[in-house]
Amino acid sequence: MSPAPPEVLVHPDADVLAAATAARLLTRIVDLQSHRSPVHVVLTGGTVGIAALRAVAASPVRDAVDWSGVHLWWGDERFLPDGDPDRNETQARDALLTALGPALPHRNVHPVPGPGADVPDGETAARRYAAELRAHATGDALAPRFDVLLLGMGPDGHVASLFPGRPALFEAHALVVAEHDSPKPPSERVSLTFPLVQSAREVWVVAAGAEKAPAVARALAGDDVRATPAAGAHGTDRTLWLLDVAAAAALPGTDTAAPGSAAAEPAPGRRPTTSAAEATWAAVDAYVGPLVDEPAPAADVRRAAAAAGLPDIAVSAAQGRLLDVLARAVGARRVLEIGTLGGYSTWWLAQAVRGGGRVVTLEIDETHAHTARRSLAEAGLADRVDVVVGPALDSLAALTAAGTEPFDLVFVDADKQRLADYMDGALALSRPGTLVVVDNVVRAGGVIDPDHPDDRVQGVRTFLTRAAQEGRVTGTVVQTVGEKGYDGFALLLVH
Repeated sequence: MSPAPPEVLVHPDADVLAAATAARLLTRIVDLQSHRSPVHVVLTGGTVGIAALRAVAASPVRDAVDWSGVHLWWGDERFLPDGDPDRNETQARDALLTALGPALPHRNVHPVPGPGADVPDGETAARRYAAELRAHATGDALAPRFDVLLLGMGPDGHVASLFPGRPALFEAHALVVAEHDSPKPPSERVSLTFPLVQSAREVWVVAAGAEKAPAVARALAGDDVRATPAAGAHGTDRTLWLLDVAAAAALPGTDTAAPGSAAAEPAPGRRPTTSAAEATWAAVDAYVGPLVDEPAPAADVRRAAAAAGLPDIAVSAAQGRLLDVLARAVGARRVLEIGTLGGYSTWWLAQAVRGGGRVVTLEIDETHAHTARRSLAEAGLADRVDVVVGPALDSLAALTAAGTEPFDLVFVDADKQRLADYMDGALALSRPGTLVVVDNVVRAGGVIDPDHPDDRVQGVRTFLTRAAQEGRVTGTVVQTVGEKGYDGFALLLVH
């Protein structure tokens, strides 16, 4: 079946986006039930996805739906015990399913199995879910034909639990797969595969936030699925992208489009343009390029990461030079980095350490670590870098327990939900005079909103509150603009 071309609808903000998605979903189910039953809907998690379910629960239109004729599925799930608050199913129950009560029969809800005595691992859960799908298929089909399949999208362009560069992207036969090394915690997940996603009648990708704008633009420009999995998210009858203004900021013409209007679709293969302000920021970065002077080995590391399909979320060259300057300014001999990715920021830090110095960099994803090790070795820096693979909090605890010598500089560029805990771990490995740099703490201004729906923003807010109360540091936040958009970093000096 040929894919339906994407349609793009832009909404003023995340709250309006969630409400509009809920209204659209309810209307679509009612329309489908006028001529077909049952209706199969795939739910998504995430901030906006769950907010949309809450809006469904609050809508008076929900009573127009015959829920006994609706089957609910999930595009992916964290492989966590039933009832765990981080499971998409648990959040969906709290947001909507409980409110529907007996109107939605228990047999119509199809959660991904969690771990248990008879489900020891993700592969077993994937097989069980595939069997459940087959049990509700018709004719010779291997699964029900989904009427609406909702997908969230991460800043790296992942959908469901199909992450850039991961083997699951290339699965051509299995309906459901286990992911054991997710770059986004928790590492163990279960996900539908693209053959099943792309068989859905309608696929709706819902995305909010400025940090997702580059991935949205790449996906709609037809980027390689290996680099931007969302580019492969399409339905047979309709492909709908539901965005807020921030997530649509990098699409051509979006800065002048009216809220709710269809955004122009980028030409295939063309680099998306930005808003006027962002274009100016990027132009200034280009203008000061001779001062930054990205060395050829750094550019090679950057290109190797892109070739490996890693998400384009590393620091810019200008930000890399800042790390270089800071490391030299404090005379760093020992550097700790939390979040390696492809090793681009690691390169800047490693070439800046004093003679005989080392960089210890922590990375959860073995694929990312392999790419970084290879690139750093080719740059002649392998003897200065230790890449430690595993959850960063575990690695920090192990370094502390081993009595590791304190670090002179710490750079934190990892998942924002755990920034406060990373700071605690970094302080345990610091000394008076250690400089701690924490990236991405402004979040396009979202950090000022105490009710912001993005858990990354809430993670930053928790970190900043704890840092302000931490008696061992003096710090500040520096706001930045540039080719990476509007953000900022925190500087903490240990005393």
